[in-house]
Amino acid sequence: MHEIELLSFLQESIRLKRIVRSGWIYSGVPLSQVESVADHSQFVTMITMLICFDEKANGKKINLEKALIMAHIHDLSESVSQDINRCIRKFAPEKFDAFKHDLDKNAANSLFQKLPPEQGKILQEYFSEFQDKKSIEARIVSEADRLETILQMNNYIQNGLSKEMFSDFFISFKKEVDNYEFNLVKKLAKELLKEK
Repeated sequence: MHEIELLSFLQESIRLKRIVRSGWIYSGVPLSQVESVADHSQFVTMITMLICFDEKANGKKINLEKALIMAHIHDLSESVSQDINRCIRKFAPEKFDAFKHDLDKNAANSLFQKLPPEQGKILQEYFSEFQDKKSIEARIVSEADRLETILQMNNYIQNGLSKEMFSDFFISFKKEVDNYEFNLVKKLAKELLKEK
Protein backbone atom coordinates (compact mmCIF):
# COMPACT_ATOMS: atom_id res chain seq x y z
CA MET A 1 0.00 0.00 0.00
CA HIS A 2 2.83 2.41 0.84
CA GLU A 3 4.26 2.05 -2.68
CA ILE A 4 0.90 2.90 -4.28
CA GLU A 5 0.58 6.12 -2.28
CA LEU A 6 4.19 7.03 -2.99
CA LEU A 7 3.62 6.43 -6.70
CA SER A 8 0.50 8.63 -6.53
CA PHE A 9 2.58 11.40 -4.90
CA LEU A 10 5.20 11.15 -7.65
CA GLN A 11 2.63 10.99 -10.47
CA GLU A 12 0.93 14.13 -9.20
CA SER A 13 4.26 15.89 -8.59
CA ILE A 14 5.57 15.14 -12.09
CA ARG A 15 2.88 17.42 -13.49
CA LEU A 16 5.17 20.33 -12.56
CA LYS A 17 7.22 19.43 -15.63
CA ARG A 18 4.19 20.23 -17.83
CA ILE A 19 2.73 23.20 -15.95
CA VAL A 20 4.10 26.44 -17.36
CA ARG A 21 4.55 29.65 -15.42
CA SER A 22 1.51 31.77 -16.17
CA GLY A 23 3.17 35.15 -15.65
CA TRP A 24 5.38 34.60 -18.68
CA ILE A 25 2.39 33.67 -20.85
CA TYR A 26 0.61 36.83 -19.67
CA SER A 27 3.71 38.83 -20.69
CA GLY A 28 3.61 37.37 -24.19
CA VAL A 29 6.45 34.83 -24.02
CA PRO A 30 5.76 32.20 -26.71
CA LEU A 31 4.47 29.00 -25.15
CA SER A 32 7.38 27.04 -26.63
CA GLN A 33 9.80 29.19 -24.59
CA VAL A 34 7.93 29.40 -21.26
CA GLU A 35 9.69 27.67 -18.38
CA SER A 36 7.81 25.00 -16.47
CA VAL A 37 7.22 25.20 -12.73
CA ALA A 38 9.70 22.30 -12.39
CA ASP A 39 12.35 24.29 -14.30
CA HIS A 40 11.72 27.24 -12.01
CA SER A 41 11.86 25.16 -8.82
CA GLN A 42 15.11 23.48 -9.82
CA PHE A 43 16.79 26.83 -10.36
CA VAL A 44 15.32 28.30 -7.16
CA THR A 45 16.99 25.39 -5.38
CA MET A 46 20.32 26.21 -7.05
CA ILE A 47 20.07 29.88 -6.08
CA THR A 48 19.05 28.92 -2.53
CA MET A 49 22.21 26.84 -2.22
CA LEU A 50 24.38 29.77 -3.31
CA ILE A 51 22.68 32.23 -0.96
CA CYS A 52 23.09 29.76 1.92
CA PHE A 53 26.80 29.36 1.15
CA ASP A 54 27.19 33.15 1.07
CA GLU A 55 25.30 33.68 4.32
CA LYS A 56 27.21 30.88 6.07
CA ALA A 57 30.49 32.43 4.90
CA ASN A 58 29.33 35.63 6.59
CA GLY A 59 28.77 33.83 9.89
CA LYS A 60 25.03 33.13 9.71
CA LYS A 61 23.73 29.82 11.04
CA ILE A 62 21.78 28.16 8.24
CA ASN A 63 20.22 24.70 8.00
CA LEU A 64 21.24 23.95 4.41
CA GLU A 65 19.28 20.70 4.19
CA LYS A 66 16.09 22.42 5.34
CA ALA A 67 16.60 25.33 2.95
CA LEU A 68 17.17 23.03 -0.04
CA ILE A 69 14.15 20.87 0.75
CA MET A 70 12.05 24.01 1.24
CA ALA A 71 13.24 25.39 -2.11
CA HIS A 72 12.51 22.14 -3.86
CA ILE A 73 8.91 21.96 -2.56
CA HIS A 74 8.06 25.68 -2.49
CA ASP A 75 5.79 25.42 -5.57
CA LEU A 76 4.91 21.71 -5.28
CA SER A 77 1.28 22.59 -4.53
CA GLU A 78 0.95 23.92 -8.07
CA SER A 79 1.08 20.35 -9.37
CA VAL A 80 -2.54 20.09 -8.23
CA SER A 81 -3.62 23.75 -7.90
CA GLN A 82 -1.91 25.23 -11.00
CA ASP A 83 0.24 28.36 -11.32
CA ILE A 84 -2.09 31.28 -10.71
CA ASN A 85 -0.93 34.50 -12.31
CA ARG A 86 -0.01 37.15 -9.73
CA CYS A 87 -1.12 39.92 -12.09
CA ILE A 88 -4.67 39.52 -10.76
CA ARG A 89 -3.45 40.30 -7.23
CA LYS A 90 -3.73 44.05 -7.90
CA PHE A 91 -7.54 43.83 -7.94
CA ALA A 92 -7.84 42.49 -4.36
CA PRO A 93 -4.40 42.06 -2.78
CA GLU A 94 -5.48 40.92 0.70
CA LYS A 95 -8.12 38.51 -0.59
CA PHE A 96 -5.73 37.14 -3.22
CA ASP A 97 -2.98 36.59 -0.63
CA ALA A 98 -5.33 34.79 1.77
CA PHE A 99 -6.81 32.66 -1.01
CA LYS A 100 -3.41 31.75 -2.45
CA HIS A 101 -2.02 30.91 1.01
CA ASP A 102 -4.94 28.58 1.79
CA LEU A 103 -4.99 27.06 -1.70
CA ASP A 104 -1.27 26.27 -1.61
CA LYS A 105 -1.40 24.93 1.95
CA ASN A 106 -4.35 22.63 1.25
CA ALA A 107 -2.98 21.45 -2.10
CA ALA A 108 0.44 20.71 -0.62
CA ASN A 109 -1.07 18.89 2.35
CA SER A 110 -3.12 16.71 0.00
CA LEU A 111 0.16 15.62 -1.58
CA PHE A 112 2.11 15.22 1.67
CA GLN A 113 -0.62 12.91 3.04
CA LYS A 114 0.39 10.38 0.40
CA LEU A 115 3.83 10.00 1.99
CA PRO A 116 4.80 7.97 5.03
CA PRO A 117 3.65 9.96 8.09
CA GLU A 118 7.10 11.05 9.30
CA GLN A 119 8.10 12.27 5.81
CA GLY A 120 4.79 14.00 5.18
CA LYS A 121 4.99 15.72 8.58
CA ILE A 122 8.47 17.12 7.87
CA LEU A 123 7.42 18.41 4.45
CA GLN A 124 4.22 19.95 5.88
CA GLU A 125 6.28 21.73 8.52
CA TYR A 126 8.81 23.03 5.97
CA PHE A 127 6.08 24.13 3.57
CA SER A 128 4.21 25.94 6.34
CA GLU A 129 7.45 27.54 7.50
CA PHE A 130 8.13 28.71 3.93
CA GLN A 131 4.67 30.25 3.71
CA ASP A 132 5.14 32.10 7.02
CA LYS A 133 8.60 33.45 6.03
CA LYS A 134 9.74 33.58 9.66
CA SER A 135 12.90 31.47 9.52
CA ILE A 136 16.06 32.54 7.75
CA GLU A 137 15.79 29.48 5.48
CA ALA A 138 12.26 30.46 4.44
CA ARG A 139 13.33 34.03 3.72
CA ILE A 140 16.29 32.78 1.66
CA VAL A 141 13.99 30.59 -0.45
CA SER A 142 11.55 33.47 -0.87
CA GLU A 143 14.29 35.78 -2.18
CA ALA A 144 15.75 32.97 -4.32
CA ASP A 145 12.27 32.65 -5.85
CA ARG A 146 12.25 36.35 -6.75
CA LEU A 147 15.83 36.29 -8.05
CA GLU A 148 15.09 33.29 -10.28
CA THR A 149 12.23 35.23 -11.85
CA ILE A 150 14.50 38.22 -12.50
CA LEU A 151 17.14 35.91 -14.01
CA GLN A 152 14.55 34.21 -16.22
CA MET A 153 13.19 37.56 -17.38
CA ASN A 154 16.73 38.65 -18.22
CA ASN A 155 17.30 35.37 -20.07
CA TYR A 156 14.22 35.96 -22.22
CA ILE A 157 15.47 39.45 -23.10
CA GLN A 158 18.97 38.17 -23.91
CA ASN A 159 17.37 35.61 -26.20
CA GLY A 160 15.62 38.29 -28.23
CA LEU A 161 12.32 39.03 -26.54
CA SER A 162 11.45 42.69 -26.09
CA LYS A 163 12.19 44.28 -22.72
CA GLU A 164 8.86 46.12 -23.00
CA MET A 165 7.05 42.77 -22.67
CA PHE A 166 8.23 42.66 -19.07
CA SER A 167 7.56 46.25 -18.01
CA ASP A 168 5.22 45.18 -15.17
CA PHE A 169 7.90 42.83 -13.85
CA PHE A 170 10.57 45.57 -14.02
CA ILE A 171 8.36 48.03 -12.14
CA SER A 172 7.58 45.48 -9.43
CA PHE A 173 11.15 44.28 -8.99
CA LYS A 174 12.63 47.80 -8.92
CA LYS A 175 10.21 48.72 -6.12
CA GLU A 176 11.21 45.75 -3.98
CA VAL A 177 14.94 45.28 -4.67
CA ASP A 178 16.14 47.59 -1.89
CA ASN A 179 14.05 45.62 0.59
CA TYR A 180 15.79 42.31 -0.08
CA GLU A 181 17.36 41.00 3.09
CA PHE A 182 20.27 39.09 1.62
CA ASN A 183 23.17 41.05 0.13
CA LEU A 184 23.92 38.52 -2.59
CA VAL A 185 20.33 38.68 -3.83
CA LYS A 186 20.26 42.47 -3.66
CA LYS A 187 23.54 42.82 -5.60
CA LEU A 188 22.61 40.31 -8.29
CA ALA A 189 19.09 41.70 -8.69
CA LYS A 190 20.36 45.28 -9.01
CA GLU A 191 22.86 44.18 -11.65
CA LEU A 192 20.18 42.37 -13.62
CA LEU A 193 17.74 45.30 -13.38
CA LYS A 194 20.20 47.94 -14.60
CA GLU A 195 19.03 49.98 -17.55
CA LYS A 196 20.81 48.71 -20.65
